[in-house]
Amino acid sequence: MIEKIVHFVLKTPAVAILLALGLVAIGSYSYSVLNIEAYPNPVPPLVEVIAQPPGWSAEETERYVTIPLEVGLSGMPGLDHIRSQSLFGLTDVKCYFKWGTKYEDARQEVINRLQFTTLPQGVQPSISPWNAIGEIFRYTVEGKGYSVQELKTAEDWILERQFKQVPGVVDVVSYGGETKQFQIGVDPFRLKGHGVTLAQVTQAIQNANVNSGGQRLEMGEQSYDIRGIGLLRDVHDIENIVIVDIKGTPVRVRDIADIKIGPAPRLGMVGIDNRPDVVQGTILMRYGSETRPTLEGIHAKIEFIKENHLLPPGMEIKPYYDRGTLVGLTTSTVMENVGVGIALVALVLLVFLGHVRAALITAVTVPLALLGAFAGIVFTKTSANLISIGAVDFGIVADSSVIMMENIFRHLGTHGRGSMKQRVLAAAHEVGTPMAFSTLIIGCSFIPLFTMTGVSGVIFSPMARTYAFAIGTAILLSLTLLPVLAWKLVPANAKEKDPFVMRGLHRLYTPIADAFLKHPKLALPLRLVVLVACASLFPLLGGEFMPKLEEGNLWIRATLSKSISLTQSAKYVDQMRAIVRGCPEDPKVACTPENQRHPEVLAATSQLGRPDDGTDVAGFFNIEIFAPLK
Repeated sequence: MIEKIVHFVLKTPAVAILLALGLVAIGSYSYSVLNIEAYPNPVPPLVEVIAQPPGWSAEETERYVTIPLEVGLSGMPGLDHIRSQSLFGLTDVKCYFKWGTKYEDARQEVINRLQFTTLPQGVQPSISPWNAIGEIFRYTVEGKGYSVQELKTAEDWILERQFKQVPGVVDVVSYGGETKQFQIGVDPFRLKGHGVTLAQVTQAIQNANVNSGGQRLEMGEQSYDIRGIGLLRDVHDIENIVIVDIKGTPVRVRDIADIKIGPAPRLGMVGIDNRPDVVQGTILMRYGSETRPTLEGIHAKIEFIKENHLLPPGMEIKPYYDRGTLVGLTTSTVMENVGVGIALVALVLLVFLGHVRAALITAVTVPLALLGAFAGIVFTKTSANLISIGAVDFGIVADSSVIMMENIFRHLGTHGRGSMKQRVLAAAHEVGTPMAFSTLIIGCSFIPLFTMTGVSGVIFSPMARTYAFAIGTAILLSLTLLPVLAWKLVPANAKEKDPFVMRGLHRLYTPIADAFLKHPKLALPLRLVVLVACASLFPLLGGEFMPKLEEGNLWIRATLSKSISLTQSAKYVDQMRAIVRGCPEDPKVACTPENQRHPEVLAATSQLGRPDDGTDVAGFFNIEIFAPLK
């Protein structure tokens, strides 16, 4: 079979060249659309349910919300286990499904079960948009002269709605700032004096805050739609709401309460450097979406917001974390490994073959094999990462090409017979079986990777697929392109001669081999000594489940007392940011780049507590600091 393939490409060399060019085109296109991630998602299908009972303690939240949710969600198909957490005003229930379960099916099953779960009145559970690798973009909303309440309002009502339109974005989490509220402070004495109950006040405000539709009114040739405008717009509208009518005298809201605009009770704060309170937005990517097109959509949306002046004058978006930086770092690391690997393979081939053309012909199969791997990865919809591509051994990939070229070289020179085409064909016929066996052995060594399941399967299966695609492409190239290039570019009278490196190794190896041939009884004990020495050094080897990837950032987490207040925790977090930046110990001295003891820290961004939507299960006791480094 191998001889027939080689005979066909030598008969029609244009076919092999066209196939190679097609591989270059398809592989280059595949690389341009390749989904590159830093790491694969190591978490099984996870659906998280959150509920925020207002003002409930952790005990009541656990008893009346968390436990009913656990009971209602138990027994779902494919469910592995449930974990829950109850805090003040927050319930978090995580449903972990078995590997192999589709996330969409798991999510729909949870939604179906929530419909039949009975919870206290006013408690509405929801599906959390969070996933393990979902946070891809963070930014702050800033503007000179604007309060944090105005910045938060722009974040909630403008930016959040715009970013949710980007394909691949599942949610935008607002963190920090003050949420605007119309606050009605009811005076119990005035309430009693007018003979009005609190329920009547609540009902009157709800009834007043609504638009109502009517019919049409014909006037001449025109038809007019009739509607009642009742939505509340400002404090004065609330003050003028009539609660009851006592003997023809209306009792309005302003008669029994004081109305003002104020912030909602805060659940968390965000600070940057010397600013203790800023507004932050975190964009979450949908489970299973690709990072590159999602980030491209986010960047395009930011430009759209700027060009169309959607934000108030002077207000702007300032990104401080972009997953694209990490993906770029991963890509550069992988490409560096690929480039160094190809260069080393070419150098070794040149040193040991001693022929420039033959070494280059053999080495050219390595990048082509990698392009074939890219095409296979895109075709199977597998994401590339630091493990799947960076761990590829190019020596193994080039093995089949080295075998073929080495045997072709053996048929060159004066001791070869026939034309160059006949010599190439004879060389391919001789190495067909050994090359098939060597490839089969390499393929069998990857069978355990293909059979892995769970976390190990998610992490190492892409690497096994990449190897399979690269080795398969390299074998096809060694049977098609390499014989044609050797026939056209390597002269038939080229002599196989040992380079100086091989001659030096022969001088070292020959006396040792002759000595063991004369004293064969010494060979086995020496082998045992080497084996024992290697076995004794094995425990000293370092081992990592995941390769090290330096992102160039620090993520610091501090846990305080569970009962700490927001005010006291905010004081501690200000001190922590100053320590991370290396600011002067005297708080009266301003921290500037000139007196900063840690100039390698670009900024210190802190998160205290949790966002308003409860997607981060934490309280005032939790502090996280993000510090990017130069």
